[in-house]
Amino acid sequence: MAPTGFTPPTNHGFVVIRDMRDGTRKVMVCDAVSDGEPQNVYAAHFKCTSVDVDPSVPLVTTSTGAYSKRVVEVYAERPGVVHVRALHQGENPIMDTIARAK
Repeated sequence: MAPTGFTPPTNHGFVVIRDMRDGTRKVMVCDAVSDGEPQNVYAAHFKCTSVDVDPSVPLVTTSTGAYSKRVVEVYAERPGVVHVRALHQGENPIMDTIARAK
C-alpha cells in the first residue's frame, strides 16, 4: 500500500531536463543517458513551467540543462508541472535491478 500523500510515478527511468529558449523546460524519460544525451526516450513532458527535483536525486548539470545519473521516478502533477524523485525500492523490480547496477 502506498504511503499517505504518495503520488504514483508516471514513469521510471533516467531523466534529462532541457532548458528551452522560451523559459520552459522539456523533461524526457529514457532508458539511458550517453554523453548527456537521452537514449530511447519513451516519455516527454513539454512546456514545463515547474520541474521539482527532490534533493536526493543526483543530477549532472550541462550547458543545456541536467540529467540523472540513476533511475528515478517522474510524475506530472498537472500539465506543465513535473516532479522527479528517487526511485522507491520494491515498486518496480526491473527498474530496481537497473538502479542497483548503476
